[in-house]
Amino acid sequence: MNALEFRIRTPDGRTETVVVDGDRALVGSGAHCEIRLPPEHAAVEHVAVSLGPAGVYAEARSLDPAPTLNGTPFTQGPVLPDAILGVGLVQIGVSQAAAVADARVVHRKHEKTNPLVYVLAAVAVPLSLWVILADEPEEGLTRVPSDVPALFAAPVAACPEASPEQALSVARDKVVLAAARRERRPFHVQDGVAAVPLFEIAGACAAAGGDAELARDAAEAASLLRLRVGEDFRTHRVRLEHAISIADWATAHREVRVLRAMLEGRQGEYVTWLSNLDRKLQLKYGKKG
Repeated sequence: MNALEFRIRTPDGRTETVVVDGDRALVGSGAHCEIRLPPEHAAVEHVAVSLGPAGVYAEARSLDPAPTLNGTPFTQGPVLPDAILGVGLVQIGVSQAAAVADARVVHRKHEKTNPLVYVLAAVAVPLSLWVILADEPEEGLTRVPSDVPALFAAPVAACPEASPEQALSVARDKVVLAAARRERRPFHVQDGVAAVPLFEIAGACAAAGGDAELARDAAEAASLLRLRVGEDFRTHRVRLEHAISIADWATAHREVRVLRAMLEGRQGEYVTWLSNLDRKLQLKYGKKG
């Protein structure tokens, strides 16, 4: 059975070792996080930790402040057994747990409880699953609407500025903004969505302004990002539908929040359904971050 072992050291020197049953855990101050830290040290979701064939892997979910590995800020990378993951002033060692009891719960290895760290089970125990199913969202919320809105409008083909000088200025401004949003995409999915039309405007305006190289680069960036974000959108929809089909409401809640962020500003039956399902699941998994 896969499990992650976290060795946590708080700023006052207290230590605690916890084992999360499963191959994935979130570290942050959100109520849904498996390793919950005080908000003065961590964002709602600060680091996602996963266990794969190559070992433990960590991915930053927030850069405020940036998490560190052995004192160096990072966005994603492997976590070696002797590495120290830093979240705020909290230091955490992570490794694959040697053994876990059959019960799917988080086991605390020290009797002394650290009041700063609250741990939730990564995978619900059968009793917890029964409780969740006893309050399963009504059928109308588990039936996925087929009318899914398009993530993107048609590609931008014309620059809003007629003057070549003004068009080139817009192109340069938009490409910088688009690149910045693309960089924030791993932490805020809606920025990835917003970056696509910005790159497209930059490409169209660069062409109108006579900068063929910038126009080509911006158009290629827009096309690639449109493809990748679209694939992410489909993946999260599939994950949500699968989670609903097996009554995995914790995973469903996470996927609903991602999809709502990607569809920010959109309207329609699917968006309304996501909003209603989110409110229902918040009753089980706490306030959304």
